[in-house]
Amino acid sequence: MTSIITPSSPNSSPTMSSKEISELTGKRHDHVIRDIKSMLEQVIGHSPDLGNEQIQGVIVEKDHRGFIKTIHLDHSHTITLITGYDARQRKKVVDRWLELEHSGNSPTTPKPKRIRKPAFDTAFTRCMNVVALLPNVDENQKVLMAARGTHTLTGINPLEVMGYAALPATTEDNYQTPTQLGKPFGLPPRRVNQILLDAGLQVHTPGSSTGSDWSMTDKGLAYGKMFDTSRRASKGSQQQLKWKPSVAEFLRPFSQTPA
Repeated sequence: MTSIITPSSPNSSPTMSSKEISELTGKRHDHVIRDIKSMLEQVIGHSPDLGNEQIQGVIVEKDHRGFIKTIHLDHSHTITLITGYDARQRKKVVDRWLELEHSGNSPTTPKPKRIRKPAFDTAFTRCMNVVALLPNVDENQKVLMAARGTHTLTGINPLEVMGYAALPATTEDNYQTPTQLGKPFGLPPRRVNQILLDAGLQVHTPGSSTGSDWSMTDKGLAYGKMFDTSRRASKGSQQQLKWKPSVAEFLRPFSQTPA
């Protein structure tokens, strides 16, 4: 039986059609229509004009000639109607309502809207188009940023799909962290970062937990590179800005170790 319908308004009640009531009770459909009209007349106190009158909980469906084809009643009107029927007829209708209310396809339960995610390759291309516009970002860093953006949009990191836990860099061994750079000069990493900031090689850019807090300036591109490194005591990776050994020329004047 498919005559239970759900009105367009999410707050409206589901309805049962006169055709289904006819099938459940074994009564002729035109007799059910007659009974509905009689019931409505008693409820509202006058003979209803079902062609024009709007009655809450009652939906009239007409054919192309303008004659009544089906009448849909909400739960209240349906139960009111069948109180005049015999017990067996009433039970069939009540059982049908209970079946609908307890089924997984209850018309009163709206289906959750499915959120469609873009394909990860499409998302990656779009992210690459965005990062291409960013200043002071090298090619390695652009790929890492686009991969993270793709993961946020789709739940897939394209680098991991292709078997890369991190981007390879042939010169990575030549680059050093602020901690490594400062050690020969007795400088802590915070001081190293401040010196490089004052020298105009980097700017402070606090970001996400997976991003670097520092970004290179145009001047810094000649000395630094962004790498994707493993996170300590956790899964995944994070960005880290490292520097060529030649950046030591900016640190030497501030050395805390004997010459």
